[in-house]
Amino acid sequence: MKKVTLIALLTCASLLGFSQEKATELSKKEAKEEYCMILASSKLLSTKVNIAVDFGQEWSFWKDKRSLKDANGKKLEFDSVIDALNYMSSQGWEFVNAYSLTTSGQNVLHYVMKRDLKTQKVEEAAS
Repeated sequence: MKKVTLIALLTCASLLGFSQEKATELSKKEAKEEYCMILASSKLLSTKVNIAVDFGQEWSFWKDKRSLKDANGKKLEFDSVIDALNYMSSQGWEFVNAYSLTTSGQNVLHYVMKRDLKTQKVEEAAS
């Protein structure tokens, strides 16, 4: 009886081991998606919003790397957060999640976006 129980336990344990997937870490080159974060806050004495986009780049107070720019290098301005989200959607980005944090008494809205790199490469090749 002990042998039968032992064999049954070993069989179950080995089947559980086969059913687990091994996690593999992808390099940046192998990644299938890329992410960004839109940070939105209200402008002082204005109906427009400040939009900054974090693509994971290094941030500098002296260089404006987080602003979206048009083809001529001019900073894009948005009337609302929805205006910015619609613009990002037109660029192939998809909404993932949103949350709000209060910093120095001001609410800062965070919108996480992603896009499929395969789709983006096809779009770039078509351009």
